[in-house]
Amino acid sequence: MKKIISLIACLAILTSCSDDSSDDSSATSGSITATIDGQNWRSNIAIAAVQTVNFNGLNGSVLQILGTASNSSTLAINIPLQNLATGTYTFSGFDAEGNLSYNTMDDSYSSDETGGTFTITISSYNSSNGTISGTFSGTLIGFDTPTQMTLTNGSFNNISIVSQQLFSNGNISLKLNNGNVFNMDADSSDNLFLMIQQVNEANKIVIYGNNTNLGADFGVYSIMIPKNATVGSHTIDGNNYDAGFNNNSNIDYTTNGGTINITSHIGNTIVGTFNFTATGNSQTMTISQGNFSITHN
Repeated sequence: MKKIISLIACLAILTSCSDDSSDDSSATSGSITATIDGQNWRSNIAIAAVQTVNFNGLNGSVLQILGTASNSSTLAINIPLQNLATGTYTFSGFDAEGNLSYNTMDDSYSSDETGGTFTITISSYNSSNGTISGTFSGTLIGFDTPTQMTLTNGSFNNISIVSQQLFSNGNISLKLNNGNVFNMDADSSDNLFLMIQQVNEANKIVIYGNNTNLGADFGVYSIMIPKNATVGSHTIDGNNYDAGFNNNSNIDYTTNGGTINITSHIGNTIVGTFNFTATGNSQTMTISQGNFSITHN
């Protein structure tokens, strides 16, 4: 679950804040650099988030430092927020409380696999509307194959800190291609579950429907709406309203059409419908009969 949360946060926070960068340039200030297996890596978007998780028995807060490069690869650092201060921290092995991950279109690598390790030095940290700077290094292990990757010379400088929340409160249902409609909610025992990500600084809510049952419908289905979404039909434009599909394959799916219809927004409860298509490598995924009802914070 920790890896899923990490990857989701990379996608949604960076997308949300970069879309709003014209309104608040400070949202993505700072940079991340590193040497990965001898190759220089530099972010073009970087941000840090105080992330509060209340989902499926997971409760707590972490600091997540995120960067994405021009080739869509990402670096993510997760460290426990409790008693966090300047200093050096080392996390090793499977299911460590802190981790470093590197994600490409082909594979994901993490320090919290057997044989992995991660060291971070925080040189400056202001958790209240501030920035964070420091250095890091680690040995990462491939998620799909046990390939070892060495990361050195890691540095993050003046990364702006925002806040985000991850929780599950509602449901989402949809149909993929010619399959059957399936529902995802707060109960993950059937491997069908809902996750909601809220980023107040960016005025964004991302709703994730996760189908982790191996089969034709396997994947993560997402829609993004403003926290102050208005009743009516909205074209998916990649900015205020967006959607996505990912089935952990080597195919990068691009959303190229669809709508999100908000049927009601009363108090903190938003109800709506959606449909969209996503294409990649000449394959088209059609998401239809989408319905959602969520309560945000």
